[in-house]
Amino acid sequence: MAEKVKKEKSKLRKILEWVGISIFGAAALFAMAATVSGMIHKKEHYNQSIRFGMGTFTVETESMEPEIKVGDMIITFAEDVTKFQDRLSKGETIDVTFFNIGVDTGSVKPDNPEFTTETDPVYWPMTHRLREVHVRDDVEYGKGKYVFVVSGINESSAKWSPDQYQMFTEKEYLGTVKVTNSFAGHLMKFISSPIGLIILLLIPAAYLIVVSSMDIFKAVKEEETKAENNDKLEGDHLSNLSQKERDRLKNELLEEMIKAKKEGKNDETK
Repeated sequence: MAEKVKKEKSKLRKILEWVGISIFGAAALFAMAATVSGMIHKKEHYNQSIRFGMGTFTVETESMEPEIKVGDMIITFAEDVTKFQDRLSKGETIDVTFFNIGVDTGSVKPDNPEFTTETDPVYWPMTHRLREVHVRDDVEYGKGKYVFVVSGINESSAKWSPDQYQMFTEKEYLGTVKVTNSFAGHLMKFISSPIGLIILLLIPAAYLIVVSSMDIFKAVKEEETKAENNDKLEGDHLSNLSQKERDRLKNELLEEMIKAKKEGKNDETK
């Protein structure tokens, strides 16, 4: 049996592998650039990582339930806040994430007469529904020109009150909610825990061990198969000889043994 010849990869497979590697490489470079960008501009966003306008946050309170639940991960994008007023007038629902630090909004007060009690700042990112937009013509953009009034939507919460609201400006704005995902939120929370981090590190280690073991087993199996094939080739070679050739080989082997024995005796007599 002849040894198997390793087949060359098809052109289609080579193209697919090249495309896969290119996509993975591009994604890795983008993630690296986004991480660096987030780190560089952290101070501009109250120490929050906003990467190319995008941010990821985990919901900690029930104020936006049932639409956004505790533990959900949200993905935000920093949209143009100057268009919020027009979007609200068209009836669009806008959920925004901001850093709640209780900014001074001067003489600006909510238009809604139900809003009478402004909640205290909590000094962490908060996501609430946008209710009103006020523009201060005497203030420069980036220094508090736009004032946003927001509030929660969970009326069944024990902490909810119809007269509570928060106010912030474009300086504290982090992004508009674009995606919410419960599974991703719980996964991020698990990975952030010590046990989750250990498991995350063990997975690639286990993968490397399994792959290495399979490679070793495959190499040993190939060597055994190669040895068996060589033995079989030798056996096949002898079985293909005619009876006359076998007899000739036998006689030659016998003559060599007799000759070697005689030479051994001659050496002893000397």
